[in-house]
Amino acid sequence: MADIRPFRGWRYNPTKVSDLSQVITQPYDKISKELQQTYLARNPSSFVHLILPAAAEPYSHSAATCRQWSDQGILIRDNRPTIYVLHQDFEVGGQKKTRKSFVAAIRADEFEKGTVLPHERTLSKPKADRLNLLRATRMDYEQIFMLYSDPEGIVEQALSPCGAPAMLATDDYGVVQKVWPITDPAKLAAVHRALSDKVMLIADGHHRYETALNFRQEMEQAGPVADDAALRFKSTAFVNIADPGLVILPTHRLLYGLGDVNWNDTLARIAKLFETKPIEDAAVEAELSRAGTEHVFALHTGKDKTWLLRLTDKAAVGRLVKDRSADFRDLDVVILHTLLIEHVFGIRPDNIEEHVAYERNPSETLAKVDSSKYQAALLINPTRADQVQKVAAHGERMPQKSTDFYPKFVSGLVFMDIGDNERV
Repeated sequence: MADIRPFRGWRYNPTKVSDLSQVITQPYDKISKELQQTYLARNPSSFVHLILPAAAEPYSHSAATCRQWSDQGILIRDNRPTIYVLHQDFEVGGQKKTRKSFVAAIRADEFEKGTVLPHERTLSKPKADRLNLLRATRMDYEQIFMLYSDPEGIVEQALSPCGAPAMLATDDYGVVQKVWPITDPAKLAAVHRALSDKVMLIADGHHRYETALNFRQEMEQAGPVADDAALRFKSTAFVNIADPGLVILPTHRLLYGLGDVNWNDTLARIAKLFETKPIEDAAVEAELSRAGTEHVFALHTGKDKTWLLRLTDKAAVGRLVKDRSADFRDLDVVILHTLLIEHVFGIRPDNIEEHVAYERNPSETLAKVDSSKYQAALLINPTRADQVQKVAAHGERMPQKSTDFYPKFVSGLVFMDIGDNERV
């Protein structure tokens, strides 16, 4: 059973920080060196000082900074257990959307229990980094992104906000964040009841969830941990999988280090599996969007050299991918990697990082090939939310970069204390 609870969040004091837009950041794993410097220069109270400090001892620096800001009143803590309703207004593909969510704490159960399901594989290095930060700070600074199923909208009705938001900020991509703290015990209890029998799916933040598990297990080895200890929980932004503002963007593949490629021969090999059709460079997005649930891709090898690839040998994936569900084999990202990247281009999974890069923007993807920075690009349609749900239900994990949920949940709106004496 999912155990979702309110918590007494830490957040910026509006009397000390009047414009949240100046201090919020993208999630730590989306902050480049250049963006880190931008945040550091933007405001001395930027949240980057806590999640990604530019210091020789970053973990102890984060802990000391958090204590200092608390002492100075830059950070304040809510007095009562709270669920934080969060709406994000954004534009994508020329359409204006609002993604509705709420921030609360979820009991961090092992995946084997079936309460929380992953959908992507993780790497060990980011988990070690975030675990060191948790050890030093005892603060859960950043939320993960979790999906739940509530087609009737019961949770949204219980958490319907009133009046002006208590927090308002615009991030680096023009996404407007609006936050309403909800403290009514009846509403909090209604959310807990409505979600207690649900299975939760991690959309984004697998590394941080697994880090929370590792930290809890580490603390249990050191001594008894109360059942309601905050460190048994992970702060999370929850989104209804039926929310009309839920957007998944595709991540396109850029190929390099292929040696001398005879593209006529390559296209002949591709033609054994796909119908190939030359198209205009400018038509790529429109052609892909027309594909619907068909397995359609685009190959770009240079200016005015673009082909639409439509899968014809639908049994090919089954011949190459064994012991996986039909839902897994039906994923465009699996078809792209198995049939094109591995079978046609001969790039093995164990050296994919030496030959494949990633880009979300389709025009940038084409431009990077046209500039000869990369040899080719494979463009793909986004994975659908229902596909993510089905594959996770089988206990299977997709390749990395299979999903790009947009927008990201920013860091710096609210965070959770997981010190030894904290309870939720």
